[in-house]
Amino acid sequence: MSQDKKDLTGKRALVTGSSGGIGKHIALGLARAGADVVFNYKSHREAAEEAAEAARGFGVRAFVLGADASHRDEVRRLVCDAATAMGGLEILINNVGEFAEKKLRDHTDQDFERIIAGTVGATFYATMAALPHLAEAGWGRVVNIGAAGAEVALGRRGIGPHLAGKAAVCSLTRSFALEESRHGITFNVVNPGVVEERDLSRQEAESRRDKKNPVRRPGTSADVVDAVLFFCKPESSFINGAILNVTGGWQGEA
Repeated sequence: MSQDKKDLTGKRALVTGSSGGIGKHIALGLARAGADVVFNYKSHREAAEEAAEAARGFGVRAFVLGADASHRDEVRRLVCDAATAMGGLEILINNVGEFAEKKLRDHTDQDFERIIAGTVGATFYATMAALPHLAEAGWGRVVNIGAAGAEVALGRRGIGPHLAGKAAVCSLTRSFALEESRHGITFNVVNPGVVEERDLSRQEAESRRDKKNPVRRPGTSADVVDAVLFFCKPESSFINGAILNVTGGWQGEA
């Protein structure tokens, strides 16, 4: 990650789904920028503890809280416990998003309900729970993690419910931006494309780059982290309701 300046010293952040993957990298990026961070895990506590220990190496406080963000009551408790642990909350990163790769006709009712609850529901309930804390702080940043093509409700084979959920996240974000951007709170979306550490090995990404990416290198978690940090910076206070594609120019086509 390229950002080393302590832009967020004293800020307090919660990143849902941050025991591994992009969520972990985002939380570590916030810590590097000076923010105290809560790492959230669903089932991998040890991984979250290791990530939190790495965050403390940047001289910030780091906490670990378990919760299944797809459950309304659990995600509300998570936000409350995070604010209590840190003494407040200014930054919320809604990273959780349930996923299943199969044809629409093969999804069960339970698959669909789980994906929507873990994508739209998790984002909505976490944001609603965070709003009083952000208002109390008088400064807030909510950054939601979407997906390439979500901002135009693009269809894609194999991940229909997941992408539908991410499209709803984009719409919700813009609605929150219209209704709740007081006390210095902003709401924005980062839409990652195919990211090496999350989706593909470097070899696989390199072999597919001509099909998926006009930029001649695979995306990395650092690309996503830098975009998230951009929205969190104090200097980004007039950017609200924006959707930033971090895709190398790939538009999410099937």
